[in-house]
Amino acid sequence: MKINDVVCVSACRTAMGRFGGKLRSINVRDLGATVISGALERIGISGELIDEVVAGHCRQAGNGPNPAKISSVKGGIPQNVHAVTINNACPSGMKATIIGAQNILLGDISTAMIVGMESMSTIPFLLKTGRWDGFGMGDQVLQDGWNDTRDVVCDLLMGQTAENLVEKYKLTREEQDEFALSSHWKAAKASDEGWLDDEIIPVAIPATKKKPEEVFDKDEPIRGDTTLEKMAKLPAAFKKGGSVTAGNSCGLSDGASSLILMAREKAKVLGLQPLFSLLAYSSVGVENAYMGEGPGVAIPAALNKTNLDLNGMDLIEVNEAFACQILANERVLSWDRSRLNVHGGAIALGHPTGESGVRILVTLYHALKRLDKELGVASICGGTGVACAMVIKREC
Repeated sequence: MKINDVVCVSACRTAMGRFGGKLRSINVRDLGATVISGALERIGISGELIDEVVAGHCRQAGNGPNPAKISSVKGGIPQNVHAVTINNACPSGMKATIIGAQNILLGDISTAMIVGMESMSTIPFLLKTGRWDGFGMGDQVLQDGWNDTRDVVCDLLMGQTAENLVEKYKLTREEQDEFALSSHWKAAKASDEGWLDDEIIPVAIPATKKKPEEVFDKDEPIRGDTTLEKMAKLPAAFKKGGSVTAGNSCGLSDGASSLILMAREKAKVLGLQPLFSLLAYSSVGVENAYMGEGPGVAIPAALNKTNLDLNGMDLIEVNEAFACQILANERVLSWDRSRLNVHGGAIALGHPTGESGVRILVTLYHALKRLDKELGVASICGGTGVACAMVIKREC
């Protein structure tokens, strides 16, 4: 089997929920279940046809053993189907996609449900010393689970690694803010025009004593009314005198995405039209303290496995962890920015870490379809200096 005989037959996501917003009460397992059932329903197949579930999910504290299996069963896949949860930092979802594709290429399975899921709003506080030290006299430290975003190898938060890129590539605050503004404006236009609607599976938000049940189907974090003047007022978030701010960084958010991958022959037998095929993928490592440089390495590594180059890509989708990260990789790869993240990116939509690697593939496919284009590449960097990329060809 050749790699382009691995095809995607369904691709969807939830709308993105703002940190502490409308999805804050929804467990990540239920977000995953929503896109699993939605992906199956879109093409009218039973969960019994799925051979394996591979889910990317980073922030697992408090979510029980193997959240992928819980989402799988809740999403309508039989309990006798294997499921595995992948924690590969921000590329978790794309690495899950790669693993599913590899298992199909090996002939071990013919159908894989791929999921990326994260609820950043439910990351817990931790009392690590409570079990053994008890609660006698004196204070106890309640540790924010968000501290896990610190890379202990380089002893830096992700935003501090972003400031390293600012210094290395001599990036200005103004160009970072300008890029961030464009992300919001592109996403706002895409949302207002309905260009994102085909991606989205509605989430039912349960009723409370004060509110009736709500159907959530529009991306919440987008700020289409923001301006450069508003962004310029934001303080540096990670370094005194720095230029990385909350405004030119990705938003924190909640969401889930899914893809159904199949062997082409299996899709043919089932009468399913492939949406896109895989052409190449890569998984790379870079220096921890410059983790944002990952796409600049991962994209060429994937393209080198094909007879294509970056100029041959109709669209490019790179996860926007930070505006400076996008700008740094632009300096390295010299891409045509008009082809990049045409519907906006994570600065506007948010970056639920375990989900984003799948989300950018879902968004890339739907953008290719809307614009009647064929070839695209997606890439995502991650904490500890890991990155993945994938080249796809639209078929429908």
